Amino acid sequence: MYFTDIPGQAELKSYLTSLVAKNRLPHAMLLTGGEGYGKLALALALSTYLQCPNKTDKDACKACPSCNKANQLIHPDIYYAYPVIKKDKLKREDTTSQHFLPEWRTFVTEQPYGNMKDWLRQLDAPDKNANINVAECNQIYKNLGLKTYEGAYKIQLIWYAELLGKEGNRLLKIIEEPRPDTVIILIAHDRSALLNTLISRCQIIPVPPVDDQAMQQLIESKYELSSEDTQELTFLAAGNIRKALSLGVQNELTYSEDLIKWLRVSYSGDPEAIVALVDELAPKGRQELVNFLDYGLHFFREYLLLLNTGTANNLRLTQTEKEVAQKMQKIINFDKTAQIQVVFEQALGYIKRNLALKVLIMNMTLEISHILKSEVDNFVS
Repeated sequence: MYFTDIPGQAELKSYLTSLVAKNRLPHAMLLTGGEGYGKLALALALSTYLQCPNKTDKDACKACPSCNKANQLIHPDIYYAYPVIKKDKLKREDTTSQHFLPEWRTFVTEQPYGNMKDWLRQLDAPDKNANINVAECNQIYKNLGLKTYEGAYKIQLIWYAELLGKEGNRLLKIIEEPRPDTVIILIAHDRSALLNTLISRCQIIPVPPVDDQAMQQLIESKYELSSEDTQELTFLAAGNIRKALSLGVQNELTYSEDLIKWLRVSYSGDPEAIVALVDELAPKGRQELVNFLDYGLHFFREYLLLLNTGTANNLRLTQTEKEVAQKMQKIINFDKTAQIQVVFEQALGYIKRNLALKVLIMNMTLEISHILKSEVDNFVS
């Protein structure tokens, strides 16, 4: 992974390379931020950059043996620790990241912006709980106690560092008193789950969402979508590359049309139309319904801004969505919006509990129908 492979984050990339150029890189860093913002990708690119003997002021050379090895995740001076599960006949307490290196290399190559669910699916263990155990911490000590083989640094990446739990205490000494030319990069989605003693010994580097321009360029380079669908996906991704890539595989986004149709049918209260809607939405599956509900929550968050400000100019919605939102003001006020949001949020929880989709969609439709009851006779056309 190289810095130029990562969409956006220009300011952060420049900051990291300048730290290296000025020889001011901290020996322990904590990259923290939301899902899909590129924390792991940045840590990988920084590792490659540090080891490259021919680096420029912006990136590694991409041609030397060190770059090739780092890019293939086989550099002997770059180590990886990540949450794992029990493997084969090994005891769980004896299982470490080293036992899953082939799976890790495949995962990082194919999904550098993936999350824990993606990693567990890679391991064919979607229902298991992974963590970083005592044996892993001992292995980290061993890794960083060795001399470098060929690189300028000994680098240790710890992905999902919050899953260290109390075992994070075992790393305090090596983080506080590292060997020379040692760099430890912790990557955390949930900073609050890390031990304060661990956080205090690291330089915290917040990773922001990917900006809209970079996200749009990424989407345009990967998918053949209409300009309106590209804009809708950019706004819906909200800086999350993983989400953009997940949604972008669809040939056409119909979330806005589906949402308005759902609201219109719910408002009408027509039993036949409601049954037809349920039959249409249920076969799309759980993940697609989750994506749709996420879109609905995104839409109503922006709609609340419209109600608050009275203008649609700064809404993160497409022009068509803005026009629909402006018409909706005749029907849906603050209270109704808040109630609909609760219905959507509760539905996301029910999906995780494997509630039957037809039952869930029918119940949601009836709840929304009740919320929308009004004396106004015209709805969005």
